[in-house]
Amino acid sequence: MSKIISMREYVRDKVSIMPTPPASETGEPYINDSQVWSKDYSKLESVVFGVLKIREVLNYYLYYEDVWAYLLLNLLDAAAHATPEDHSELAEAAAHVRNYMVQAVDAGNRKNMQAALLILDLIEKAPGFRAQVLGLPQEKAAD
Repeated sequence: MSKIISMREYVRDKVSIMPTPPASETGEPYINDSQVWSKDYSKLESVVFGVLKIREVLNYYLYYEDVWAYLLLNLLDAAAHATPEDHSELAEAAAHVRNYMVQAVDAGNRKNMQAALLILDLIEKAPGFRAQVLGLPQEKAAD
């Protein structure tokens, strides 16, 4: 049996003026110290975990922008191709994400954004630290 509704109701239900955050996110992102410090970010699965945590924070606070998704994909790609001997592409991708995140920090999101920045730093520094522990040659210092 068909149902007749007004066009105004249909448009009001289907079209929203402002995008809303995804319904799956019920509250503020939660990042505790054990989640951050218990991972070995030189391994890809830990990098994926870190990128997903950063994504969770950015999705909660910056859901209306789409630039960060591209930056995170670049970070994940650079992390997948990084080696302990050469991780300059990873450092560059992390710098782009960091610059974007620092511009978005305000008083309301400072705590979670700082935690996401910490995870980003750990992802960036892990291959070099691993190379140092293994005794591999480090990148030459810029002259």
